Amino acid sequence: MDLKAYLPCKKPRRSNRLGVKGKEETQEETIQQEPLGFFDTLPLELKFRVLGYLTVEDLSLLTITSKGMRNLVEGFCVLHPVLQKGYICRLHSYKGTQPVLPIKSETEALNTFRKLGLLMKRSTCLYATRDRLKFLNDVLTKMMCCNSIHLCDNSSRCIAMKCFGKLMHTVLAGWDDSECQRAYDAICQHTCILKTLKNIVGSKPGTNVKLEHKERLFLRRVFLDSCPSLQDRSFWLSRILKSWPLVHQARLLFLLYGPVLNDEVLWYELCENTPSSSTQSEEHFGELANALKNLHSYKQEWTEDDIISVIDELTSSPDDWLAENVAHLLILCGDSVTSKMLISKAINGRMIELASITTSFCVVCVKNSFSMSYVINMIQNIILVMDTVKDRQIFFNNVMDMFKELIIDIHEFEDQDDEHGTDMYYMVSSLVEFTKRLAQMAFKDMLT
Repeated sequence: MDLKAYLPCKKPRRSNRLGVKGKEETQEETIQQEPLGFFDTLPLELKFRVLGYLTVEDLSLLTITSKGMRNLVEGFCVLHPVLQKGYICRLHSYKGTQPVLPIKSETEALNTFRKLGLLMKRSTCLYATRDRLKFLNDVLTKMMCCNSIHLCDNSSRCIAMKCFGKLMHTVLAGWDDSECQRAYDAICQHTCILKTLKNIVGSKPGTNVKLEHKERLFLRRVFLDSCPSLQDRSFWLSRILKSWPLVHQARLLFLLYGPVLNDEVLWYELCENTPSSSTQSEEHFGELANALKNLHSYKQEWTEDDIISVIDELTSSPDDWLAENVAHLLILCGDSVTSKMLISKAINGRMIELASITTSFCVVCVKNSFSMSYVINMIQNIILVMDTVKDRQIFFNNVMDMFKELIIDIHEFEDQDDEHGTDMYYMVSSLVEFTKRLAQMAFKDMLT
């Protein structure tokens, strides 16, 4: 028997270094395969402590790196809300309190909420639309003036809804139109604003001054003012208007973009007075005209007949506007809208209205130093759709008779202590300029 077969052939190793090294390599590979890598080895409390040093923008970027990181950031935001109550309080306007967090400017606050919107958008990207809208409504509830710690007593200075509008549009960027419609419906249902608007449009204009101004600010700041493009603004404005009948669409359009003084919508201003300067003209008609142009360009939901009907209803609500105000609005709406409006009146035989608007065009052009070529082009478009020479003669006779009537009316009511002298000057000047252009057209061959 060979005893060597039972004896060890080599000495045992004094160190297990290579074995430990192999285990370490295996463990390192396992850690690297984890969703968070080496960061996953830290305790949860320490992970949250690290995330607490990051900015909102950094957190939003982390959420798109992996599902595991998104879940971690979301858990962190639940336990350590990024939107603090103290910061929200600084957005409201109220007396007798000191700011909790420093806000250097409105622009800075809006930029902060844009970043918060990106964080919410990215952290909830895998959620169903219904769940994402719940998050939006939760933020809206926290930011509404009625839920602030102190009474928000100046809605004009409060920027809370502006900030929410910026956050909302950031979250909804890239959503399908049907999903945006669901978002609009959810916010309206959450705030019961449709019921409030129904009371406003069903009441006499100016009955609920504070309520009218409050809803104007809410709709504009949440849905309209923060829109990144004209196309988006047209979409959201259509959401607000389209569910209402025509007469209420015009009322809501004026509620949103009509002239305001001391937080009161001036419903009867354009029925009784004309702007005294070009600056006031822009304040009265600028936003209304831009809104109408936006709707006119949004062909998916608005036809030219729809726009004409809205303008007709708008300029007769709550009473008929002064002809000069109607003319000024049409000029600012652009050639396309104005031509369709006037052609529609010509086809329907509304000669007196056409004559009144034409004379008002002349007055507006003289007052605001616009070119009289605009009026001549509009007249040419009107004449082209008139079938007979008799209709054209009637139209021109009505225009001249309208000038005569307006001048006589101004003369009869003239008083040395009022401003009718200025009105007479503009009326006569507009007649002179209009006659000059007609004479140049009539004797064009002889004058060239």
